[in-house]
Amino acid sequence: MSLTEQVKIRARELGFDAVGIAPAVPLEMAERAIRERVESGRLKDYGFARRPAESFTRPDAILPGAKSVIVVAMSYLTEEPEEGRGEGPRGKIARFARGSDYHAVVEEKLQQLGKWLAGQTGANYRICVDTGPIIDRAAAREAGIGYYGKNTAIITKEAGSWVVLGELITNVELEYDEPASMEECGDCSVCMRACPSGAIACPFVIDQTKCISHLTQMKGFIPRELRPLIGDRIYGCDVCQEVCPKNILVSPKAAPVDTLLSGAPYLIPLLNISEEEFKRIIGPTAIAWIGRTRFRRNVAIVLGNAADSAAVPALAEALYDSEPVIRAHAAWALGQIGGDEAISLLKEALEQETDARVVEELEVAISQICG
Repeated sequence: MSLTEQVKIRARELGFDAVGIAPAVPLEMAERAIRERVESGRLKDYGFARRPAESFTRPDAILPGAKSVIVVAMSYLTEEPEEGRGEGPRGKIARFARGSDYHAVVEEKLQQLGKWLAGQTGANYRICVDTGPIIDRAAAREAGIGYYGKNTAIITKEAGSWVVLGELITNVELEYDEPASMEECGDCSVCMRACPSGAIACPFVIDQTKCISHLTQMKGFIPRELRPLIGDRIYGCDVCQEVCPKNILVSPKAAPVDTLLSGAPYLIPLLNISEEEFKRIIGPTAIAWIGRTRFRRNVAIVLGNAADSAAVPALAEALYDSEPVIRAHAAWALGQIGGDEAISLLKEALEQETDARVVEELEVAISQICG
């Protein structure tokens, strides 16, 4: 049995659903795409705009002397749990973020693979999982793991696009897989039509300034005109994956990680969640990196979209939060709910508010209710 075959068997034993190997050469197509999208402004809030494109596409810059990139995919599609009964509006959390942080899970498994490979060959290796400099999806296509959907997700034959990706870059030369095709979607454009914000600008191009998944992760104030498009999504967005014909055929599997969060949690208790509770409940998941403030901002937006008056007391408390971004989005949410109580609360807060951005939000919310 060749070393390449052994690597693939070992990767599957560790729980990966797909594994492929690419040569450690520059990802030229991805490099060109990054430059084009930075110039167009579609990646302005990402690190791509602050560093040269080649920083994200050169395996040998991560590991000098690199010969091979082992790319793995792990499914996170599991059965939807039964939701408990209760009252009040709910939100949605994208599937990938409901369990233990996949970055740590995939990295730990790749470390095991790397140690095994080093034991067999004396190899050097480096690991990347999403936050690393290599573009995961470009590497996955080069390694034959899957092809690009028109929503830019990598679609695998094993698990559709319900996968997280990781790479092990090594100085060992292995047998390389054929890159995946770029033409598998054909005439299908279901994902493009279903995107709530029209973020799939054209096939294989996402306008991150409109993408709901990005909006729920970005810093600061979410543009008012985009808040309604977020709908009930607290973190991430699965719409383009849910409608994909390739994904409809995929069966759920046993969870590779513990499911920690409901896919549809009650919102009101989350709006003014304490730092301690945030660390306990959200801390172990992939959501934690955005921090408590951004998470609560998202909850406020979803409460506004739900327009449920049951949220008014919690939003009233948030009007006096120490973070201006929370006060501002709570004001907007009250403006969406409307009613005499909401307008009274907004006017009272306006008399005390000193932050210009929050003042503007309060005034807009009052104007909206008053017509």
